[in-house]
Amino acid sequence: MEFEVMPPGPQLMESMRAVGYSLKTAIADVVDNSITATATAIDIRFSAEPGNTFVSISDNGTGMDAAGVRHAMKLAGRNSTSARNAGDLGRFGLGLKTASLSQCRVLTLISKQDGVLVGVQWNLDHLAESGQWQLYVLSDDDLLGLSHTRYLDDKASGTVVLWEEIDVSDPDHARFTEDFTAKMADAKEHLALIYHRFLEGEDGQKISISLNLERIEPADPFLRNNRATQSGHKELIRVDGGEITFRPYTLPFINKMSAKERAQAQLNGPLRDNQGFYIYRAKRLVIWGTWFRLVSRSELGKLARVQVDIPNTLDHLWALDIKKSAASPPPAIRQALRQVIDRIIQPSERAFRHKGVIDDSRQSVMRTWLGLSSREGFYYQINREHPLLENLAEQLDSEQRLALDTALKAIESSFPVTDAYVKLTGDQPQKPPETTETALKDLATEYWRQWSAGGGSAEDFINGFKAAEQFSRCRDIHALLTEVTELGVMQ
Repeated sequence: MEFEVMPPGPQLMESMRAVGYSLKTAIADVVDNSITATATAIDIRFSAEPGNTFVSISDNGTGMDAAGVRHAMKLAGRNSTSARNAGDLGRFGLGLKTASLSQCRVLTLISKQDGVLVGVQWNLDHLAESGQWQLYVLSDDDLLGLSHTRYLDDKASGTVVLWEEIDVSDPDHARFTEDFTAKMADAKEHLALIYHRFLEGEDGQKISISLNLERIEPADPFLRNNRATQSGHKELIRVDGGEITFRPYTLPFINKMSAKERAQAQLNGPLRDNQGFYIYRAKRLVIWGTWFRLVSRSELGKLARVQVDIPNTLDHLWALDIKKSAASPPPAIRQALRQVIDRIIQPSERAFRHKGVIDDSRQSVMRTWLGLSSREGFYYQINREHPLLENLAEQLDSEQRLALDTALKAIESSFPVTDAYVKLTGDQPQKPPETTETALKDLATEYWRQWSAGGGSAEDFINGFKAAEQFSRCRDIHALLTEVTELGVMQ
């Protein structure tokens, strides 16, 4: 048997452009390299002007020497199974090349180490014309002629990745500048999310990332700064010599979120589509908003999110892809998560089922609307035993009671269930009822006027309304109702 060396043709580079990177995921892959190089400041700049379109990503990391930049531009320059430092965000040794060349036709890498500046360049058009794997090595004059080298002037070490001849959008299109700028704005939001733990300075390792000199603020998907967010206990799963930790969070109701928090929590869609596991690899978010088919998404579970931390030593188990944008848990982890997933979702479900009830130690709440079921489905009916309705009915004759019942049935038949469902699933905030002491007191006063007009006693009024749903948020409804009746008597 004989063996013959069959090196790939340079057109392989063109084929690799179709891996599936978007502009934002491509930029993130380059930022990964900066973080791995222990950079604390990452500066992203771009121009969307036709004929002068570029993206540059510079950092103050450790930098590389001449051999280092050549190795960095080599396809699969590192084995994916090689041991890595705990903070290494790399995987296959392909990210810099595949990510960059998926967006541009000219990739330039400039680096500085020990005061020495070096640079190399891949040019896809040159590869096609020459038919050979020819990496262009930049001379000192070439480097001086590149304006982007100035980003390293004030740094002891660092690296610049420069994309030119960007062709992800048609540069001749009339809306090119607007479209490309919009994509960069989308990239900014993406970076704010996936690197939020680095931007927050978790464990004291704070990193600054800026886009066209504007600092990117972290976007925490768990809204941990909101006092209404519920945090569960951190739990540990050991598998194949590694440790995976997870911590569940229950987001606040959308009414308790600011407009900024609402946008932050909705990510790329409604809350319902963003529930589930948030997988972090070395603190970098790689995939989010999925239950891995362990359980179905539900409206009651839409506030449930779980932070899952995996070390890069378990990449082989999670089937992490080249773009680091997809991962699938191994059977052992799936089984462990399946055992606790119900417990993880329960706080979100309880929050919806018991929304608005503060003191469950009181007697059962007297609901205004009753949810009922039949063979045909569910429906809602006004509670005819509500003390307000019972008192009103006692003041009416039989014909008036019939008219009242007819009016109530008309209201019940037009209950806007579908409209309410559409609004709630679309995360539209519900206008909350007034729950201040003054508002509840005014409401109780109106009820007392009607009650007393029919000859009802103060004692019956207090006993009848202390369990009414309208006052379920009041911590001492007995005292409030007593005060209302006493004031009414004095008046």
